[in-house]
Amino acid sequence: MPEENRTEITEQLKTDQPPEVKGFDRAKIRKGLIIFILLTVIALTAIFLKTHTGDTLNALKNFNLGYLALVLLLSCIDMCLGAFRNHIYFMKLVPDMKFMVSFRANLANIFMGAVTPSQSAGGPAQMYIYYRAGVSVGKSLSVSLLNLLGTLIFFIVAAVLALSVLAASFSRTMHSLITFCFIVFVTELIVVVLLVLKPSLFLKFVKWLSKKLCSWLPKFENRINRITDRFITEITAYKDSCKLFITEHPFILILAIFLTWVLYLNKFILAYFIMLGLGASGAFVQVLCIQTLVLFICYFSPSPGASGVAELSIAALMASVMSADTLGIFTLLQRFFLLYIPVILGAIVVFKATGSSLKQKPAPD
Repeated sequence: MPEENRTEITEQLKTDQPPEVKGFDRAKIRKGLIIFILLTVIALTAIFLKTHTGDTLNALKNFNLGYLALVLLLSCIDMCLGAFRNHIYFMKLVPDMKFMVSFRANLANIFMGAVTPSQSAGGPAQMYIYYRAGVSVGKSLSVSLLNLLGTLIFFIVAAVLALSVLAASFSRTMHSLITFCFIVFVTELIVVVLLVLKPSLFLKFVKWLSKKLCSWLPKFENRINRITDRFITEITAYKDSCKLFITEHPFILILAIFLTWVLYLNKFILAYFIMLGLGASGAFVQVLCIQTLVLFICYFSPSPGASGVAELSIAALMASVMSADTLGIFTLLQRFFLLYIPVILGAIVVFKATGSSLKQKPAPD
Protein backbone atom coordinates (compact mmCIF):
# COMPACT_ATOMS: atom_id res chain seq x y z
CA MET A 1 0.00 0.00 0.00
CA PRO A 2 1.51 3.44 -0.92
CA GLU A 3 2.90 5.29 2.11
CA GLU A 4 0.93 8.49 1.41
CA ASN A 5 -2.36 6.53 1.30
CA ARG A 6 -1.50 4.70 4.51
CA THR A 7 -0.73 8.05 6.22
CA GLU A 8 -4.03 9.59 5.05
CA ILE A 9 -6.09 6.63 6.27
CA THR A 10 -4.22 6.66 9.59
CA GLU A 11 -5.01 10.34 10.17
CA GLN A 12 -8.70 9.73 9.41
CA LEU A 13 -8.84 6.77 11.77
CA LYS A 14 -7.31 8.77 14.61
CA THR A 15 -10.46 10.90 14.66
CA ASP A 16 -12.69 7.81 14.38
CA GLN A 17 -14.63 9.60 11.63
CA PRO A 18 -15.54 8.57 8.08
CA PRO A 19 -13.39 10.13 5.34
CA GLU A 20 -14.16 13.78 4.61
CA VAL A 21 -16.16 14.56 1.50
CA LYS A 22 -13.53 16.68 -0.22
CA GLY A 23 -15.99 18.07 -2.76
CA PHE A 24 -17.52 20.24 -0.04
CA ASP A 25 -14.29 22.05 0.81
CA ARG A 26 -15.18 25.72 0.25
CA ALA A 27 -11.81 26.56 -1.28
CA LYS A 28 -12.18 23.74 -3.81
CA ILE A 29 -15.75 24.77 -4.58
CA ARG A 30 -14.55 28.32 -5.34
CA LYS A 31 -11.71 26.99 -7.49
CA GLY A 32 -14.11 24.82 -9.46
CA LEU A 33 -16.50 27.75 -9.85
CA ILE A 34 -13.71 29.97 -11.17
CA ILE A 35 -12.69 27.31 -13.71
CA PHE A 36 -16.34 26.88 -14.73
CA ILE A 37 -16.74 30.64 -15.28
CA LEU A 38 -13.43 31.03 -17.13
CA LEU A 39 -14.07 28.15 -19.55
CA THR A 40 -17.62 29.38 -20.13
CA VAL A 41 -16.48 32.95 -20.87
CA ILE A 42 -13.68 31.74 -23.17
CA ALA A 43 -16.04 29.47 -25.13
CA LEU A 44 -18.79 32.09 -25.44
CA THR A 45 -16.25 34.73 -26.49
CA ALA A 46 -14.87 32.41 -29.16
CA ILE A 47 -18.38 31.74 -30.47
CA PHE A 48 -19.27 35.45 -30.59
CA LEU A 49 -16.00 36.34 -32.33
CA LYS A 50 -16.57 33.58 -34.88
CA THR A 51 -20.26 34.30 -35.58
CA HIS A 52 -20.70 37.97 -34.72
CA THR A 53 -22.36 40.17 -37.32
CA GLY A 54 -24.05 43.52 -37.17
CA ASP A 55 -27.35 41.76 -36.46
CA THR A 56 -26.18 39.77 -33.42
CA LEU A 57 -27.12 42.33 -30.76
CA ASN A 58 -30.31 43.17 -32.64
CA ALA A 59 -31.35 39.52 -32.34
CA LEU A 60 -31.12 39.81 -28.55
CA LYS A 61 -32.90 43.18 -28.44
CA ASN A 62 -35.72 41.87 -30.60
CA PHE A 63 -36.20 38.64 -28.64
CA ASN A 64 -39.95 37.97 -28.47
CA LEU A 65 -41.16 38.72 -24.93
CA GLY A 66 -43.90 36.10 -25.16
CA TYR A 67 -41.31 33.40 -25.82
CA LEU A 68 -39.12 34.85 -23.05
CA ALA A 69 -41.92 34.38 -20.51
CA LEU A 70 -42.54 30.85 -21.80
CA VAL A 71 -38.85 29.95 -21.59
CA LEU A 72 -38.66 31.28 -18.02
CA LEU A 73 -41.69 29.14 -17.11
CA LEU A 74 -40.08 26.05 -18.66
CA SER A 75 -36.88 26.80 -16.71
CA CYS A 76 -38.88 26.79 -13.46
CA ILE A 77 -40.61 23.56 -14.52
CA ASP A 78 -37.19 22.04 -15.23
CA MET A 79 -36.00 22.67 -11.66
CA CYS A 80 -39.25 21.44 -10.16
CA LEU A 81 -39.31 18.28 -12.29
CA GLY A 82 -35.76 17.44 -11.27
CA ALA A 83 -36.76 17.76 -7.62
CA PHE A 84 -40.06 15.88 -8.01
CA ARG A 85 -38.29 12.97 -9.72
CA ASN A 86 -36.39 12.49 -6.45
CA HIS A 87 -39.31 13.30 -4.22
CA ILE A 88 -41.61 10.54 -5.45
CA TYR A 89 -39.19 8.03 -3.92
CA PHE A 90 -39.01 9.89 -0.61
CA MET A 91 -42.80 10.09 -0.44
CA LYS A 92 -42.55 6.34 0.19
CA LEU A 93 -39.24 6.28 2.14
CA VAL A 94 -39.84 9.36 4.33
CA PRO A 95 -43.54 10.26 4.09
CA ASP A 96 -43.30 13.45 6.15
CA MET A 97 -40.48 15.00 4.09
CA LYS A 98 -41.26 18.40 2.55
CA PHE A 99 -40.92 18.92 -1.20
CA MET A 100 -38.60 21.90 -0.59
CA VAL A 101 -35.95 19.53 0.79
CA SER A 102 -35.89 17.76 -2.57
CA PHE A 103 -35.93 21.11 -4.36
CA ARG A 104 -32.85 22.30 -2.44
CA ALA A 105 -31.14 18.92 -2.91
CA ASN A 106 -31.68 19.09 -6.67
CA LEU A 107 -30.22 22.62 -6.84
CA ALA A 108 -27.22 21.51 -4.77
CA ASN A 109 -26.74 18.62 -7.19
CA ILE A 110 -26.75 20.97 -10.19
CA PHE A 111 -24.36 23.47 -8.58
CA MET A 112 -21.81 20.93 -7.38
CA GLY A 113 -22.07 19.10 -10.70
CA ALA A 114 -21.26 22.40 -12.42
CA VAL A 115 -18.08 23.07 -10.41
CA THR A 116 -16.58 19.55 -10.45
CA PRO A 117 -15.25 17.42 -13.32
CA SER A 118 -17.77 15.00 -14.86
CA GLN A 119 -20.41 16.23 -12.37
CA SER A 120 -18.62 14.06 -9.78
CA ALA A 121 -19.80 15.93 -6.66
CA GLY A 122 -23.40 16.44 -7.77
CA GLY A 123 -24.70 13.20 -6.27
CA PRO A 124 -22.83 13.59 -2.94
CA ALA A 125 -24.13 17.16 -2.63
CA GLN A 126 -27.69 15.95 -3.08
CA MET A 127 -27.21 13.23 -0.46
CA TYR A 128 -25.66 15.78 1.90
CA ILE A 129 -28.77 17.97 1.80
CA TYR A 130 -30.98 14.94 2.42
CA TYR A 131 -28.70 13.81 5.26
CA ARG A 132 -29.10 17.22 6.92
CA ALA A 133 -32.86 16.63 6.71
CA GLY A 134 -32.47 13.35 8.61
CA VAL A 135 -32.36 10.86 5.73
CA SER A 136 -29.82 8.04 5.89
CA VAL A 137 -27.07 8.05 3.28
CA GLY A 138 -28.13 4.57 2.16
CA LYS A 139 -31.67 5.67 1.31
CA SER A 140 -30.62 8.80 -0.57
CA LEU A 141 -27.93 6.82 -2.41
CA SER A 142 -30.58 4.38 -3.63
CA VAL A 143 -32.66 7.27 -5.01
CA SER A 144 -29.62 8.79 -6.75
CA LEU A 145 -28.66 5.51 -8.41
CA LEU A 146 -32.22 4.63 -9.44
CA ASN A 147 -32.58 8.04 -11.09
CA LEU A 148 -29.17 7.66 -12.70
CA LEU A 149 -30.41 4.35 -14.08
CA GLY A 150 -33.41 6.12 -15.64
CA THR A 151 -31.17 8.87 -17.05
CA LEU A 152 -28.77 6.41 -18.66
CA ILE A 153 -31.63 4.47 -20.24
CA PHE A 154 -33.11 7.70 -21.58
CA PHE A 155 -29.87 8.92 -23.17
CA ILE A 156 -28.97 5.59 -24.74
CA VAL A 157 -32.40 5.23 -26.34
CA ALA A 158 -32.80 8.94 -27.22
CA ALA A 159 -29.29 9.21 -28.69
CA VAL A 160 -29.87 6.22 -30.95
CA LEU A 161 -33.15 7.76 -32.19
CA ALA A 162 -31.54 11.18 -32.63
CA LEU A 163 -28.60 9.79 -34.53
CA SER A 164 -30.91 7.85 -36.85
CA VAL A 165 -32.68 11.10 -37.72
CA LEU A 166 -29.51 13.20 -38.11
CA ALA A 167 -27.04 10.56 -39.35
CA ALA A 168 -26.45 12.29 -42.68
CA SER A 169 -25.76 15.66 -41.00
CA PHE A 170 -22.56 14.74 -39.15
CA SER A 171 -18.96 14.21 -40.09
CA ARG A 172 -17.05 11.00 -39.44
CA THR A 173 -15.35 12.69 -36.46
CA MET A 174 -18.70 13.52 -34.89
CA HIS A 175 -19.89 9.94 -35.47
CA SER A 176 -16.75 8.66 -33.72
CA LEU A 177 -17.32 10.99 -30.76
CA ILE A 178 -20.94 9.89 -30.40
CA THR A 179 -19.89 6.23 -30.65
CA PHE A 180 -17.33 6.77 -27.87
CA CYS A 181 -20.00 8.45 -25.69
CA PHE A 182 -22.34 5.53 -26.39
CA ILE A 183 -19.72 3.06 -25.12
CA VAL A 184 -19.25 5.15 -21.97
CA PHE A 185 -23.01 5.27 -21.33
CA VAL A 186 -23.48 1.52 -21.85
CA THR A 187 -20.55 0.75 -19.54
CA GLU A 188 -21.98 3.07 -16.89
CA LEU A 189 -25.41 1.46 -17.31
CA ILE A 190 -23.97 -2.02 -16.71
CA VAL A 191 -22.22 -0.83 -13.54
CA VAL A 192 -25.37 0.88 -12.20
CA VAL A 193 -27.55 -2.15 -12.97
CA LEU A 194 -25.13 -4.33 -11.00
CA LEU A 195 -25.15 -1.87 -8.08
CA VAL A 196 -28.96 -1.78 -8.07
CA LEU A 197 -29.60 -5.51 -8.57
CA LYS A 198 -26.55 -6.90 -6.76
CA PRO A 199 -25.80 -4.61 -3.79
CA SER A 200 -24.44 -7.66 -1.96
CA LEU A 201 -21.33 -7.31 -4.15
CA PHE A 202 -20.72 -3.89 -2.60
CA LEU A 203 -21.14 -5.38 0.87
CA LYS A 204 -18.57 -8.07 0.09
CA PHE A 205 -16.14 -5.42 -1.16
CA VAL A 206 -16.50 -3.32 2.01
CA LYS A 207 -15.89 -6.36 4.21
CA TRP A 208 -12.86 -7.37 2.13
CA LEU A 209 -11.45 -3.83 2.34
CA SER A 210 -12.03 -3.76 6.10
CA LYS A 211 -10.01 -6.95 6.56
CA LYS A 212 -7.21 -5.55 4.44
CA LEU A 213 -7.11 -2.30 6.44
CA CYS A 214 -7.04 -4.26 9.69
CA SER A 215 -4.04 -6.22 8.43
CA TRP A 216 -2.26 -3.04 7.29
CA LEU A 217 -3.15 -0.99 10.39
CA PRO A 218 -3.63 -3.44 13.29
CA LYS A 219 -3.49 -0.65 15.91
CA PHE A 220 -6.75 0.76 14.54
CA GLU A 221 -8.62 -2.52 14.17
CA ASN A 222 -11.43 -1.56 16.58
CA ARG A 223 -12.00 1.78 14.89
CA ILE A 224 -11.87 0.23 11.44
CA ASN A 225 -14.52 -2.24 12.50
CA ARG A 226 -16.73 0.54 13.90
CA ILE A 227 -16.48 2.52 10.68
CA THR A 228 -17.11 -0.65 8.69
CA ASP A 229 -20.25 -1.27 10.72
CA ARG A 230 -21.47 2.22 9.79
CA PHE A 231 -20.89 1.53 6.12
CA ILE A 232 -22.62 -1.84 6.36
CA THR A 233 -25.62 -0.16 8.03
CA GLU A 234 -25.89 2.37 5.20
CA ILE A 235 -25.37 -0.24 2.49
CA THR A 236 -28.06 -2.38 4.08
CA ALA A 237 -30.43 0.62 4.03
CA TYR A 238 -29.49 1.15 0.40
CA LYS A 239 -30.09 -2.52 -0.39
CA ASP A 240 -33.50 -2.51 1.32
CA SER A 241 -34.53 0.69 -0.48
CA CYS A 242 -33.59 -0.68 -3.90
CA LYS A 243 -35.48 -3.90 -3.16
CA LEU A 244 -38.51 -1.86 -2.06
CA PHE A 245 -38.80 -0.07 -5.40
CA ILE A 246 -37.84 -2.98 -7.63
CA THR A 247 -40.00 -5.70 -6.10
CA GLU A 248 -42.72 -4.02 -4.01
CA HIS A 249 -43.32 -0.63 -5.67
CA PRO A 250 -42.04 -0.90 -9.26
CA PHE A 251 -44.64 1.68 -10.36
CA ILE A 252 -42.60 4.38 -8.60
CA LEU A 253 -39.50 3.35 -10.54
CA ILE A 254 -41.47 3.35 -13.80
CA LEU A 255 -42.92 6.77 -12.97
CA ALA A 256 -39.42 8.12 -12.26
CA ILE A 257 -38.19 6.84 -15.64
CA PHE A 258 -41.21 8.50 -17.30
CA LEU A 259 -40.46 11.76 -15.47
CA THR A 260 -36.87 11.52 -16.74
CA TRP A 261 -38.19 11.59 -20.31
CA VAL A 262 -40.49 14.50 -19.47
CA LEU A 263 -37.63 16.33 -17.74
CA TYR A 264 -35.30 16.18 -20.73
CA LEU A 265 -38.01 16.79 -23.32
CA ASN A 266 -38.85 19.94 -21.37
CA LYS A 267 -35.19 21.02 -21.67
CA PHE A 268 -35.20 20.41 -25.41
CA ILE A 269 -38.51 22.21 -25.93
CA LEU A 270 -37.14 25.17 -23.95
CA ALA A 271 -34.23 25.35 -26.40
CA TYR A 272 -36.66 25.21 -29.33
CA PHE A 273 -38.63 28.17 -27.97
CA ILE A 274 -35.42 30.16 -27.49
CA MET A 275 -34.72 29.58 -31.18
CA LEU A 276 -38.23 30.76 -32.10
CA GLY A 277 -37.87 33.78 -29.82
CA LEU A 278 -34.77 34.80 -31.76
CA GLY A 279 -36.78 34.71 -34.97
CA ALA A 280 -35.16 31.55 -36.32
CA SER A 281 -37.10 28.61 -37.67
CA GLY A 282 -36.26 24.93 -37.76
CA ALA A 283 -37.89 21.54 -37.76
CA PHE A 284 -39.11 20.71 -34.24
CA VAL A 285 -37.91 17.09 -34.31
CA GLN A 286 -34.54 18.06 -35.74
CA VAL A 287 -33.92 20.61 -32.97
CA LEU A 288 -34.92 18.11 -30.29
CA CYS A 289 -32.54 15.54 -31.76
CA ILE A 290 -29.68 18.06 -31.85
CA GLN A 291 -30.30 19.01 -28.21
CA THR A 292 -30.33 15.32 -27.27
CA LEU A 293 -26.91 14.78 -28.81
CA VAL A 294 -25.52 17.94 -27.21
CA LEU A 295 -26.36 16.66 -23.72
CA PHE A 296 -25.31 13.13 -24.69
CA ILE A 297 -21.84 14.39 -25.63
CA CYS A 298 -21.52 16.68 -22.62
CA TYR A 299 -22.94 14.44 -19.86
CA PHE A 300 -19.58 12.97 -18.76
CA SER A 301 -17.45 15.88 -19.92
CA PRO A 302 -14.28 16.23 -17.78
CA SER A 303 -14.61 20.02 -17.51
CA PRO A 304 -16.68 21.43 -14.60
CA GLY A 305 -20.32 21.56 -15.69
CA ALA A 306 -19.17 20.64 -19.23
CA SER A 307 -18.10 24.29 -19.49
CA GLY A 308 -16.49 25.05 -22.82
CA VAL A 309 -17.47 21.69 -24.29
CA ALA A 310 -21.21 22.38 -23.98
CA GLU A 311 -21.10 25.89 -25.46
CA LEU A 312 -18.98 24.83 -28.42
CA SER A 313 -21.11 21.72 -29.00
CA ILE A 314 -24.35 23.72 -28.94
CA ALA A 315 -23.01 26.26 -31.44
CA ALA A 316 -21.50 23.61 -33.72
CA LEU A 317 -24.59 21.39 -33.86
CA MET A 318 -27.19 24.17 -33.99
CA ALA A 319 -25.35 25.85 -36.88
CA SER A 320 -27.24 23.53 -39.21
CA VAL A 321 -30.60 25.09 -38.29
CA MET A 322 -29.71 28.67 -37.28
CA SER A 323 -27.97 31.62 -38.90
CA ALA A 324 -24.51 32.58 -37.64
CA ASP A 325 -25.63 35.93 -36.19
CA THR A 326 -27.98 34.20 -33.68
CA LEU A 327 -25.77 31.25 -32.65
CA GLY A 328 -23.91 33.07 -29.89
CA ILE A 329 -27.08 34.53 -28.37
CA PHE A 330 -28.86 31.17 -28.58
CA THR A 331 -25.98 29.38 -26.85
CA LEU A 332 -25.85 31.97 -24.07
CA LEU A 333 -29.62 31.89 -23.47
CA GLN A 334 -29.86 28.09 -23.61
CA ARG A 335 -27.14 27.71 -20.97
CA PHE A 336 -28.53 30.60 -18.92
CA PHE A 337 -32.03 29.18 -18.53
CA LEU A 338 -31.03 25.52 -18.21
CA LEU A 339 -27.85 25.81 -16.14
CA TYR A 340 -26.77 29.26 -14.98
CA ILE A 341 -30.02 30.05 -13.13
CA PRO A 342 -30.08 26.75 -11.14
CA VAL A 343 -26.31 27.08 -10.55
CA ILE A 344 -26.82 30.48 -8.93
CA LEU A 345 -29.66 29.17 -6.77
CA GLY A 346 -27.70 26.00 -6.00
CA ALA A 347 -24.70 28.06 -4.88
CA ILE A 348 -26.91 29.77 -2.32
CA VAL A 349 -28.10 26.37 -1.05
CA VAL A 350 -24.61 24.85 -0.85
CA PHE A 351 -22.83 27.82 0.73
CA LYS A 352 -25.63 28.19 3.25
CA ALA A 353 -25.42 24.47 4.10
CA THR A 354 -21.62 24.36 4.36
CA GLY A 355 -21.53 27.60 6.30
CA SER A 356 -23.87 26.40 9.04
CA SER A 357 -23.00 24.18 11.99
CA LEU A 358 -21.38 20.84 11.17
CA LYS A 359 -23.50 19.13 13.75
CA GLN A 360 -26.11 17.04 11.97
CA LYS A 361 -29.18 15.26 13.13
CA PRO A 362 -28.48 11.54 13.42
CA ALA A 363 -29.72 9.81 10.30
CA PRO A 364 -32.34 7.11 10.82
CA ASP A 365 -31.40 3.49 10.31
